[in-house]
Amino acid sequence: MSTEHRQRILVGMDGSTGSEAALRWAYTTAQLEHRPVTALLGWTADGLPRGVYRAAVNADYLGLTKAAEQALHRSIARVPMPDPPVELHQVVVEQEPVEALASQAKNAAMTVIGTSGSGFAHRVLAGSVAQQLLHQHTGPVVVVRGNDSPGEQPDQRPIVVGVDGSDPSSAAVRWAAGQAAVRNVPLYLITSYRVSLTPFAPPLEYFASLHQDAERLLADVVTANIDDDTDLEIHQIAIDNSPSQALLLAAQDAQLLAVGTRGHGGFAELVLGSTTHQCVLHAPCPVAVLHA
Repeated sequence: MSTEHRQRILVGMDGSTGSEAALRWAYTTAQLEHRPVTALLGWTADGLPRGVYRAAVNADYLGLTKAAEQALHRSIARVPMPDPPVELHQVVVEQEPVEALASQAKNAAMTVIGTSGSGFAHRVLAGSVAQQLLHQHTGPVVVVRGNDSPGEQPDQRPIVVGVDGSDPSSAAVRWAAGQAAVRNVPLYLITSYRVSLTPFAPPLEYFASLHQDAERLLADVVTANIDDDTDLEIHQIAIDNSPSQALLLAAQDAQLLAVGTRGHGGFAELVLGSTTHQCVLHAPCPVAVLHA
């Protein structure tokens, strides 16, 4: 199918190694899903990416615009185009980087950002616009950590998704299942419950009930969100642990972790600033954050 009618993958660029890792991940996904990629750099006179500032000989509009275009081109050139190549578009806009990204993301299949760098990524992870992007934007936002280059062989590591039964969690399950299917890798559904041992702890039957309830939740989520006819390899795992620790441990051997923006029950802290924030900051693999 031509990429002309397929939604693009949007990548936020700022010249950092983090944004280049995001572009590398987007290339791989674009190949699998036959999508075009748009690399976006947003700039303003008072918040230029460092590379743009250094490249601008004259601090005038045309000079800054040209410097921004050159900075984006150099950054893209440092990321090898895969074979077969993907369709790539370069976009430079005079706008606050995160605002530019949020605006462009409305028409994207997913938005991909990096975690390192002093400009764009810092604003995305720490700024108030990031809260809006990750909590209100209806499409997936993938935060790429690390700078690993793709190997010659397809990545066979599984995809992990956090489950709590909420609408955002169900959206994450559906999206993760699609990613696992296109990559032909196993899907691990993880839910968490917490057993607190005290001198006045309830009987052991209560702990067994917590585990059974968690397993029942996983089974219900699979039934509701994953096609019965799929040949996807699915693992349902209920863990006695905190939500963030359960997901971070499972992500150690994963190629992608998917979470919802908000949760309830076992994932009561699944909001940016707690579990999702911990996953974005500490997971060793890319983290996809989804809204309901």
